[in-house]
Amino acid sequence: MSAMSQRQGDVVRELEAVFKDRLFTEPHILALYSHDASSEVGVRPMAVVQPVNVDEVVRVVKLAIDYGFKIVPVGSSTSLSGNATPKLENTVIVSMERMNSIIEVSDIDWYARVQPGIKVDELNLELMGYGLQWPVDPASSRTATVGGVISNGGGGMRGAKYGPASHWVLGLEAVIGTGDVIRVGCRTVKCREGYNLVQVFIGSEGTLAL
Repeated sequence: MSAMSQRQGDVVRELEAVFKDRLFTEPHILALYSHDASSEVGVRPMAVVQPVNVDEVVRVVKLAIDYGFKIVPVGSSTSLSGNATPKLENTVIVSMERMNSIIEVSDIDWYARVQPGIKVDELNLELMGYGLQWPVDPASSRTATVGGVISNGGGGMRGAKYGPASHWVLGLEAVIGTGDVIRVGCRTVKCREGYNLVQVFIGSEGTLAL
């Protein structure tokens, strides 16, 4: 066995200890995650993991630091820009599809806290009960995730009236490349606490944080 194969085996074993049945290495599943909706041709990832909480995302990032593999975060892979397509060998796909809960909706302050894997249309279906909406409107809203839309800085047809995702995000919880969890922004429209880091992350396509 080559040193590279041995190292990949070590990575898979470490990931399996964390994710168990939410780790995928089967060729037909890896093939599904090797491209998005763009025309980009990707490479087959080494593995796919599906975290269910922030602690598991942190664990993946720290393992990537220790073992030197790459990470590509994805939602529903509906991107047309190729950013959800792995382009380098030794890549692990971090799929947010199981982090799909609505944590809180405030009909007093008019905000929602959600996990990144919730689909745009599913969020808006819930918000309808409060007389609210998240007006960001990508063409793939049935399948596009909120996290993916934020990562891509999406807009859509309603953007001409309401503006793109950057107008509709108050704060973010992000895992950066050191494995640290940071929280930027706040729960109010007026937020002048230090640098406006929320807007730095929006549209960064997974290059700055998960």
